[in-house]
Amino acid sequence: MSTELNLAAVIYDNDEQPVDKLLHMVAATLNQRGDRTAGLAMVLNEQGLRRAPMALQDLETGKEYSIAQNLGKESQSCCLDPHGLADATKVLRALLNQPPRLAVVNRFGQQEIDGKGCRAEIIQLLDAGIPVLTVVKRKFLSQWHEFGGGQAIDLPFSEEAVLQWCDGALQRR
Repeated sequence: MSTELNLAAVIYDNDEQPVDKLLHMVAATLNQRGDRTAGLAMVLNEQGLRRAPMALQDLETGKEYSIAQNLGKESQSCCLDPHGLADATKVLRALLNQPPRLAVVNRFGQQEIDGKGCRAEIIQLLDAGIPVLTVVKRKFLSQWHEFGGGQAIDLPFSEEAVLQWCDGALQRR
């Protein structure tokens, strides 16, 4: 990864916090200002929380990618479909050909910690000089800090704070 990271994550505690809605709102605000913001965010339900079954949405086209597999009612396992997630990451790879001012990546979570998910795409975007905004559950903070080499920024759950970081990241480009 490049020496100066333009990488930040909104830190959240639980799935009842509308962090995905925050990503959508920030992307919409930046796009309305003329700062092309693209990438992937979770599809929302009417309450502004991630929809079940889980799906990712291309922030530019609105296309949805299912990332959930049906494991049955009694299952306690994670229902993430790694094949669906791998399919969705093509949206992030395409940003390398037509770079936005800022990229949104839906999560840095267990898949990324394990070297899968969107991890490679995050690195590629950063190496291309594209600022990256994501969200990280508090329980993954130490792995997030390790991934960012101590240079990634932890943001509070605040639209104002996130937009302030975005403004700074866009100025550094």
